[in-house]
Amino acid sequence: YTTLRDYMNGGEMKFSAIASLARVCGVSLDWLAFGSGAGPGTDNPDGTASTTRQIVIPWHDNHEDGLRIGRDWLQNAIPRDLAALCLMTSEGDAMEPTLASGDLVIVDRSVTTVTASALYALESSGTQMIRRLDPRLGGGVRVIADNHRYPPQDIEENRLDCFRLLGEVVWTGGVPRP
Repeated sequence: YTTLRDYMNGGEMKFSAIASLARVCGVSLDWLAFGSGAGPGTDNPDGTASTTRQIVIPWHDNHEDGLRIGRDWLQNAIPRDLAALCLMTSEGDAMEPTLASGDLVIVDRSVTTVTASALYALESSGTQMIRRLDPRLGGGVRVIADNHRYPPQDIEENRLDCFRLLGEVVWTGGVPRP
């Protein structure tokens, strides 16, 4: 405490005290002494923000912004190829109560075939949507809206080209509903 007070009053600090302060504050000695180098919130020697601790998940349709999220959390929560992930939003009430209109979903674009019953992002006639797809024995898929007002649709294997699979939904989030 005395050393810090002396320094704040214009005194000199010992090198060992400066080194300890830099370590505790998570900054480089260069940043503490000269204002250059790795400062708070940076990991790189040139002072730029680290890209190893956070990742930006882009929007599927290439909006300018994406979702900045902690890389470690994302890798633990979604053990997928992070470069293949993108953001979309659920539109309409077809997937209620699972998803409300405007809910955010993370889609794994590396999934190009329906191998298990799950939520998928797809595009049909220029419209993007989230639906539950269920592979059928003998080929084809059942397209299911979780809202019981929308009946399931069976698509035969020879008609699967009527939609384009955008990927599998691997995470969902939204504003809590009453």
